[in-house]
Amino acid sequence: MEISELIKQKIPQDLWELASKFVIPETFFNEDVELIILVLRSKSIDKTEEKQSWFNLLSIMNKEQIDRLRDILVREKQKLEEIEQKYEQKKEEIKQKYDSKFKAASYEKTLDQLQENENKNKEQDKEEAESLLTQI
Repeated sequence: MEISELIKQKIPQDLWELASKFVIPETFFNEDVELIILVLRSKSIDKTEEKQSWFNLLSIMNKEQIDRLRDILVREKQKLEEIEQKYEQKKEEIKQKYDSKFKAASYEKTLDQLQENENKNKEQDKEEAESLLTQI
């Protein structure tokens, strides 16, 4: 089977373009596609040459070495997800803090506007009352 077909069958669509840049041993598409995906998504193996080097080494690595590589890449993925989750939580906290300050400022502005309208109404009532008194 052609590699481009294997990529489309075995690899998530968001990685098709990236995966097509590499020469990946065909046997790994059938035996260990998860490891291919981990290498493709790895942030620590960020250069094209480094990724290709790892793909080249896969065919000469023993099972223990492959398992260690997988373990390292899985831990990297987990740590990055944890960092992303903490980042999202902090972002949400900041957003809520900003929203509450914005709502408080908006509330104060609305309150000021209501007070101003009430003062205008009182002034109008006073003028109307004085006008009625002068007419009597």
